[in-house]
Amino acid sequence: MIFLAIGGYILLALGIVFLSDKLSYYVDQLDKKTTISGAFLGGVLLAAVTSLPELFTSLSATIFIHERELVVGNILGSNLFNLLIIGLAILIFFKNYKTNKIEFKTHFIVFGGLAIIYGLMTYGLLALDKYQPAVGPINFICVLILIVYGLTVFFQPKEKESNNEEDDKKEQDVCSLSVKQIIVRFTIFALLLIGVSILITYVTDYIGDYFTLSSTVGGAIFLAVATSLPELVSTLSLCKRGNFNAGLGDIIGSCLFNFCIIGLSEFMSYDGSLLIRNNKEAIIMNFATIIVLIFLFFSLLIRYLFDKKKLDKSTKTPLWQNIFHIVTGVVLIAGYFVFLILSMV
Repeated sequence: MIFLAIGGYILLALGIVFLSDKLSYYVDQLDKKTTISGAFLGGVLLAAVTSLPELFTSLSATIFIHERELVVGNILGSNLFNLLIIGLAILIFFKNYKTNKIEFKTHFIVFGGLAIIYGLMTYGLLALDKYQPAVGPINFICVLILIVYGLTVFFQPKEKESNNEEDDKKEQDVCSLSVKQIIVRFTIFALLLIGVSILITYVTDYIGDYFTLSSTVGGAIFLAVATSLPELVSTLSLCKRGNFNAGLGDIIGSCLFNFCIIGLSEFMSYDGSLLIRNNKEAIIMNFATIIVLIFLFFSLLIRYLFDKKKLDKSTKTPLWQNIFHIVTGVVLIAGYFVFLILSMV
């Protein structure tokens, strides 16, 4: 039976990749018909699309199988795995990372939102019960997380910066579908993705029980990886095509949107708050993510300061900067595996 479950898990994961790829394509086509910022589209629209699996698997885990720790493991594990993806993108497409145009203002606003949310999560996972702002099963830290998410999205720049070369490339790759047709197809694939996401929640719960894994670890290993496959496919594809800006926006935007999911799931959890104190695996993931986010932030900050000072495109990047960017990529990848090792000890 376990082999059937694993086989079903693989098939469902492949289904998530296929459906998410289709959804990303239709969002991309809508992008080509608008003047909205690429970083905003990647960080909000594409991030929301590729985070649909996390949304519905988390709601399913909360409402149907009542596994609160599975939700936390899914979200924190997905965020850590998402950062592994951007680490891979930095190392594999290093030249694009150094040279592609990046809308730093938008990304730095998202980093600010993530910094506040991870601070709230740290408090929620470590503070004594009597110091938690909770009423019944609702911890108002999750409500604050939803508010921070909304404010972060609100303050992001919406309009793209003018770039004639990119505009010309976009015009060459616009499909013949009308906006109405794109929306209809997008809706159909989104509904299919919801169904697959719900099914993979049950399969993950069964596999975790079979291997006697805690719900948090099961969510971080099986569920988080499966639901992060859309980000893996879309981000590497965008970075390969030279659009590191949208790829980066997809990853950190997905991390931000995932916390919106925790806020929504909190209201659906009638057994108690999702934030359980002394949840060892969740605490490890939380701090591991904070560390790798710091490396990514400073890597972008160094790029931003260098881009402001360089005189022309032929100016070479200093060796120490290249080394730091590479180290950042390695740290982003290592963070997820360090968590797996520590959680098994």
